[in-house]
Amino acid sequence: MYKLVVSCPPGVESLLIDELQALIGVKAKESPRAVFLEATLEQAYKICLWSRLASRVLLEIAEGEANDGDDVYKIARSVRWQDHFSASNTFRIDFMGTNRSITNSQFGALRIKDAIVDTFTEIGGQRPSVDKETPDIRVYGFFKKGRFQAFINISGESLHMRGYRPAAGMAPMKENLAAAVLMRAGWNKPDADFDQLVDPMCGSGTLLIEAAMMRANIAPGLTRRRFGFEFWKGHDTKLWQELVTEARQLRTDGTKTLSRMYFGSDQDAKVVNKAKENAQRAGVGEYIQFTARSFQEVSPVPCEKGLVVTNPPYGERLEEKHDVAIIYRELGKAFLEHFEGYQAAIYAGNWELAKGLPWVPFKQYKLQNGTIDTRLLLFKLTRESAIKGLIKEEGQLTEGAAMLANRIRKNLKKLKSWAKQSNVTCYRVYDADLPEYSAAIDYYEGRLHVQEYAPPKTVPIHKSQQRLAEILDAVEEVFEVERSAIALKQRAKQSGKNQYERFDTKDGYFNVKEDQAELKVNLTDYLDTGLFLDHRPIRKWIAKQADGQRVLNLFCYTGVASVQAALGNAASVTSVDMSSTYLNWASDNFQLNELRGNQYQFVRDNCVEWLENATGQFDIIFMDPPSFSNSKKMEGVLDIQRDHVSLIQHAMKLLSPEGVLIFSNNLRSFKLASDELSDFAIKDVSQRTIPKDFERRKNIHQCWFICHSSDVQNKYKI
Repeated sequence: MYKLVVSCPPGVESLLIDELQALIGVKAKESPRAVFLEATLEQAYKICLWSRLASRVLLEIAEGEANDGDDVYKIARSVRWQDHFSASNTFRIDFMGTNRSITNSQFGALRIKDAIVDTFTEIGGQRPSVDKETPDIRVYGFFKKGRFQAFINISGESLHMRGYRPAAGMAPMKENLAAAVLMRAGWNKPDADFDQLVDPMCGSGTLLIEAAMMRANIAPGLTRRRFGFEFWKGHDTKLWQELVTEARQLRTDGTKTLSRMYFGSDQDAKVVNKAKENAQRAGVGEYIQFTARSFQEVSPVPCEKGLVVTNPPYGERLEEKHDVAIIYRELGKAFLEHFEGYQAAIYAGNWELAKGLPWVPFKQYKLQNGTIDTRLLLFKLTRESAIKGLIKEEGQLTEGAAMLANRIRKNLKKLKSWAKQSNVTCYRVYDADLPEYSAAIDYYEGRLHVQEYAPPKTVPIHKSQQRLAEILDAVEEVFEVERSAIALKQRAKQSGKNQYERFDTKDGYFNVKEDQAELKVNLTDYLDTGLFLDHRPIRKWIAKQADGQRVLNLFCYTGVASVQAALGNAASVTSVDMSSTYLNWASDNFQLNELRGNQYQFVRDNCVEWLENATGQFDIIFMDPPSFSNSKKMEGVLDIQRDHVSLIQHAMKLLSPEGVLIFSNNLRSFKLASDELSDFAIKDVSQRTIPKDFERRKNIHQCWFICHSSDVQNKYKI
């Protein structure tokens, strides 16, 4: 009998114990990510060949108490390594576990390697070589709580690698995890009696292939090219071949019982072709019908009892998360339309977003895919059990969405004539007017930018997803646009550098007009669009005042105020920002307006440091700093409440005697330290710089005109 450790994905341990009991009739002891048991060599082979859930099978060859590297060496040195492999074989060592003495896995592996090399050197002089990529023998060392164990890995590479899916990284779900999902869904139970299986987002086809292999009793190890025991001296070739021959016959018999009851679809035709190839390699290709179509278009064959199982995208990034929220909403609609009466098994990589589905699961299981915590959610897809409000009938809005649509229409009625008369083509149409629909909706010449304000933690995720769905429904209804014309983001409290970070690569740039300026915007790839709509009146004022003036734009962002100054015939325009991305964007905006010449300067620098060292004079200075910034491109941290006095004082040193500093920020709690700035004439012009489309949120920004004297300040009116 051999002592074995059989590893598996987290959350699968109890399933693995049941599988091993049915497979070899041996009881196992559960441990995190693994089970322990004693078995014969034949039983160990059967686990390697037949287990659908196992990751690795490790055979113990030594164990003992250990506290340091020398103890590990002594235990490993007690092994007769020549009884396990030859000096001509290559080997690899993996080590897990640390303490104060064994501080890293490399040190532990090195001590085992020393023991192996010394053993072979002592008996004959020739020593085996290390091969980290494709070794003949894999040795595992485990160190935990003062005990060390050494193992031979008789399975080799992870058993999830069946061999039918050679392209690594095609899908986020491993084969043994897919098998666990199917088992939890009851697919392998004799009394389940499902007569159809559908995966409407099948990817590389893993779930469907594993399901067909289960029904056909195909050993998952039959398609593997290699096992870890093939170069192990304890390997019994005859016994193994007998087991393989038996499994091949069972495969032949089992495939005869299969019917064409497996249906998979994916909107990516290339992925579908890969899935077909995978199914052919697994020996079940003729029984699975793959089609290239979106999950909304899936039309399953009518059946009495079906199972729909799928693994939607996870949505780990900001923009992806909202796309996935929409996918779950649309998935709920598609399920109700096409799969009413089915059982559903949703493997949710983002299980919080999955709460937006209109059903409460009758069972859910915690699993883990790599480092991602996941849930398997089981539902009965009936209209009666759907949560009211999450599913709307075609062409109808829910009560909440209809209320929101009416509010947007009311706002538009007030704004459209103003926008036309003022030649404004990009404006805000809604800004959390209704507290339960907390979002900002901006119109950009036919395209919509929706920014959802992050809901409080007290709001259940399924409720927030319902409200988000209703926001999008209302926008689609009012503006008569497709989902592709709506850019969706979530505005949360920013760390200071997030505004500069790119979180998508759609390259969604297009041009819009503001007065005489043509400007480049992007609704998808960054947190902000490249155009702060609330500063429109300030930019217009700068354009009117700029004729013959020297203009400085600090924290210039995409340089829109600089463009307006240049179009207003400014004598010179200097734009300063530490982001090369936004300075390049600003330069593009100048090019769009055919503004060229040495009088237009773009300076990539930290504005705080630049102000401390700058010389010269300017007649108009516009400074709109972020509330907080800890960008890696700058030393220290900018806190506008703490640092604004110093910023203003340095800027005033550059301001000409007759000039004006326009200081603005959008920190709602900001208080200007007037006492510390008493040397200057300061006028609060905040309310006069709020445009009509932002009147519903008058605290969108604060703004001051700052001059060297009151006489000068009286010249500047807005």
